[in-house]
Amino acid sequence: MSGIFLIPLGGLISGVSSDIAASLSVGIQLGLLVGLAPFVLRYYVLRSRAFLWVVGAAFVLSQSYSAVIGMIQLAGGTPFETELIFGRASGLAGHPNVLGIMSVLAMLALLAAFPRASRTLKVLLAALFVLNLLALVFSGSLSSMLAMMTGVVVILAVKRRLVAAFIAVVLGGALVAIFAGAGGLDPLGAISPITTRLEVVLGTADVDGGAASVGTRILTYEWAWRFISANPLVGVGMDSMNAGTYNGYTPVHNYILHAWYQGGLFFFLWTVFATVGFIRLFAHSLRSKTAAVPAGLMMAMVLFAATSAFYDQQSYWFPLLVGIVCQPGPRKTLPPKALTSGVRRPGTPAGRWA
Repeated sequence: MSGIFLIPLGGLISGVSSDIAASLSVGIQLGLLVGLAPFVLRYYVLRSRAFLWVVGAAFVLSQSYSAVIGMIQLAGGTPFETELIFGRASGLAGHPNVLGIMSVLAMLALLAAFPRASRTLKVLLAALFVLNLLALVFSGSLSSMLAMMTGVVVILAVKRRLVAAFIAVVLGGALVAIFAGAGGLDPLGAISPITTRLEVVLGTADVDGGAASVGTRILTYEWAWRFISANPLVGVGMDSMNAGTYNGYTPVHNYILHAWYQGGLFFFLWTVFATVGFIRLFAHSLRSKTAAVPAGLMMAMVLFAATSAFYDQQSYWFPLLVGIVCQPGPRKTLPPKALTSGVRRPGTPAGRWA
């Protein structure tokens, strides 16, 4: 709820540096989103068991269609006047990084649905998983790939299956390499989109892969920090016209520093509070061994936010909020008298409310 007040306040104060009306408008919209959406989403999650399944199925199908468009782009097509961006698939998302993180969300949703699916449906889910995995790889978004790794590791950690998963990954990779080598294929060829993109990001490639390399990120951090050091209270303005850093258009690729740079101290403080809340929810899920997939989704989005231009995009915030509201949260301990003074229903164990 604090976001309803702190974020617009940051937009108002930071608007002094640019345009108060434009900055305040962004602050109000984002504040209402993060302040009210969790309660609305939580209501529907608790009210209807079908809510998450329907929303998840609709998202997976639409994202998979976008992934198909990305594959057509790789084959040289330009469906709906879309095309590759720096040789990277963008699908219908408009940007490779967006396609990448949406593919991650789709795969996490498929992982959640797989155990309860029938044998026939599992074949379809597996096919959709592979499709979105390809879209992730050919989007070339390392932030999204790291987010996927984070999500999977969190899910396995909550389920206490890290050792078995590690063994499966090693054996699976060895089998792929053996069979690929036996067929006269290069086993590393399948990951060339990843290695090429890694070279671009690290600045060791001779090709142009966009403005998201490590060096570029450091430049945005330095630029933002110089401004923050001089003006820790007032940001440059929360509207998109002020998002650029050293070159005038590349935003800060870290959500906490980005919030402080554009929204000032109040937006920064709320972002820190929110991050502490994310970590607490993850810790509770880890201790209680519950809500593995929601915890994985939440931490995947947090990792993505820490390494990308995550700011006020609704397409980024809604998945994060869904991951949050799907977790049970820490339980409050009742006083001893409260545990035994209630009237028990027949067959109800002591210590539970009637």
